[in-house]
Amino acid sequence: MVARRLGLVLAAALPLAAGCGSRALDPGMDPTTAGTGGQGVGAPTPMPEDELVATLKLNGGPDKLLMVGTNSGVVTSTQAADGPLLQLYEDPETLVEAAAMAGMPVCSVEYQGLTLDPALADATTLTASQAVDGCLKEDLGDMLSRLGGLKTPETVVVIAANAAITVHSTNGGINYFYDADMLRLLHAARKLYVPACLIAPQALALPTYPQGQTPGLSVDEALATCGRT
Repeated sequence: MVARRLGLVLAAALPLAAGCGSRALDPGMDPTTAGTGGQGVGAPTPMPEDELVATLKLNGGPDKLLMVGTNSGVVTSTQAADGPLLQLYEDPETLVEAAAMAGMPVCSVEYQGLTLDPALADATTLTASQAVDGCLKEDLGDMLSRLGGLKTPETVVVIAANAAITVHSTNGGINYFYDADMLRLLHAARKLYVPACLIAPQALALPTYPQGQTPGLSVDEALATCGRT
């Protein structure tokens, strides 16, 4: 992982119910202001890589998980009615890599962001309670099983505009996913700590018969865009 820590915000007593160079899925969101609840938080202090892992370990527990959104991650609980929320302004892949090292479960709500302020919640940004509720209701059983069967230490998931793929899988080939399965694959990858990279709005070149390849990036080009081989 590259040490590019953006910082964290700790907020207490909020209700709970419910990858690639700079690998954030929504680079248009300002990480110095998004999800801070309008509390006037300035540019976050950089945090060393090992400190991020230590922070997750310190805030872990049997009911804790890392909720990952496009703009940040939130350490929250699936059980408590209220309690502290730890918001970490890191890109999704960095957060998931740290969670894997810390042994903390992960749930993803990408392509949506996260906020600690209910007043800022909308169709593209969720509160922690909304995110937890969505994660608990999402059925990823078959996708987790499929990706788990394909997973190797080198497996990479690439999400493009027209398809998603797994590369370096147990079957040695490129595995393609389309439509709703693309988002489900991304969410399953986060749960299984599989590196995932979004290259949209770019498309992947897809094999078709008899026309040949559709326009788009080759697998090698997509992996290079993600900083992987």
